[in-house]
Amino acid sequence: MEIAQLEIFVAVAETGSITRAAGKLLRVPSNVSTRIQQLERELGVKLLVRDKRQSTLSADGELFLDYARSIIELVNEAKAFSAGGEPRGRFRLGALESTAAVRIPPILAAFHLKFPAVELELDANSSGVLFDRLLTGQLTAAFTDGCPAVPSLTGMKAFTEELRIITPRTVTRLDDDFRASHPTAFVFGRVCSYRQRFEDWLDVEGVVPGRYLEISSYYSMFACVAAGAGISMMPASLLKTLPGAAGVRAHPIAGPLGSAETWLTWRRDCRSANLKALIDQLKHHLRAVPVEVAPGI
Repeated sequence: MEIAQLEIFVAVAETGSITRAAGKLLRVPSNVSTRIQQLERELGVKLLVRDKRQSTLSADGELFLDYARSIIELVNEAKAFSAGGEPRGRFRLGALESTAAVRIPPILAAFHLKFPAVELELDANSSGVLFDRLLTGQLTAAFTDGCPAVPSLTGMKAFTEELRIITPRTVTRLDDDFRASHPTAFVFGRVCSYRQRFEDWLDVEGVVPGRYLEISSYYSMFACVAAGAGISMMPASLLKTLPGAAGVRAHPIAGPLGSAETWLTWRRDCRSANLKALIDQLKHHLRAVPVEVAPGI
């Protein structure tokens, strides 16, 4: 079994196509197909279910994918170690969508200029998904909502987000008339911690939405609220960057529900040069801002 075979298999799994994987890896499709078949013969299982248009993972392929990713990650860490600790190779980083859009672009840009040998991959997702992918080894680190509560994870505080309830411009006060309107609430999926904060606020304020409508993008939520269709919640740092922000009204949230900490989180047993370099880059970016570090670093 060769590391190149594993990288090819992971590329096919992530793109869903031998042709797309070949383009990503700068190989011809026949070479990709041949290397996958060699790996299947060596393992004695079928990893892919193939048809004319796409290649999907078999049940065995789903199980093997986690092993393949873990092996590739270990090999990259070993290469970095043997190169004197210089950051290099694949680095899979996750982030909340709002953090990815507003907070970390300058950090990642500076990181890329300083460490061009690192192949940075960014996964923008909800906190629940990010924590799961950290625990399974699919991500090396992630910007998540809050301090990690799982013993196998640790991290450092990065940012504090001030949260806002956004309503149509016509809603000047969150009063009894507003409550009686039973507005539609635009939310992310159930694994989103910001959704839980929004629902907690609705409960505390006695607001009973007419319905909950799940939307996967802050930009779409904003557009719906601006059109007068309902209400939502988002970080103030993101809201002020959106075109047409004056088209909604932002209401501060009193108490602990009004702010959220964003932490850079990673597995406690991770010692990769790429992660250490990102931590240093983040600390440099924060400059004089106090940085809270969890025990065990």
